[in-house]
Amino acid sequence: MSARIEAWLYATGSTDLDATASLTVTEPGPTSYTARLAAPALLSTALTQWAALLNAGASGLAGTYSLTWDSSAQAVTISASGVASFAVEFVGNLHQALGFSSATGHTGALTYTGDQQALARFDDLRWSSGGLLPHEDRAAISEYRHGRVRAIAWAQVDTAEGRLHVQGSRIDALLASYCSAGRVRVYQDESNANAYSVAEPGGYLDGYVLALDDVEYPQARSAWASARLLIGVGR
Repeated sequence: MSARIEAWLYATGSTDLDATASLTVTEPGPTSYTARLAAPALLSTALTQWAALLNAGASGLAGTYSLTWDSSAQAVTISASGVASFAVEFVGNLHQALGFSSATGHTGALTYTGDQQALARFDDLRWSSGGLLPHEDRAAISEYRHGRVRAIAWAQVDTAEGRLHVQGSRIDALLASYCSAGRVRVYQDESNANAYSVAEPGGYLDGYVLALDDVEYPQARSAWASARLLIGVGR
């Protein structure tokens, strides 16, 4: 049974702040349009929202665009039809979140797939947890920052604590990723698309990363590494 962790991308919908998840598509002509998330969104949701913005009449683009997840590449694929070619450029460090090693230079083609592990989603993990446990400390607010991600966690939450196991070749990317702080979704079983509940104890958990530590590195990079993952889940 494989697990998955996926991050929310922070966005404000504003053009004057760095914390905005945006990408710009340019077609021959040139015709350019910047697709910008209006609010924070789970990566899977963000892909759908970007595609809708690019395909809307208001974009002025001639092509039809899709943004999909490539599980083999562990990165996002951006493709188009109905146009000779297009270029895509990412704002800030969004390219790393989607699995591209560069924000620019993607020109002259109809399909682009990220060339490295995306930092906003990790598939084929293993997750061991005892389920949700009550956390009864006095209420207090803490802030956790990582790049453009901020999570605010209240002490009065339920917590899920367990070991997240990942291939040794990907552990460093995970620790430096969007999934190491901020809001995340943990699929305990990738095949279960239902939310955690009494009826679905194996469903996914939405919460904030309170800790990703106690890392155990394997002797061989081809073996599995693990880290303690503590998630705060709102009641």
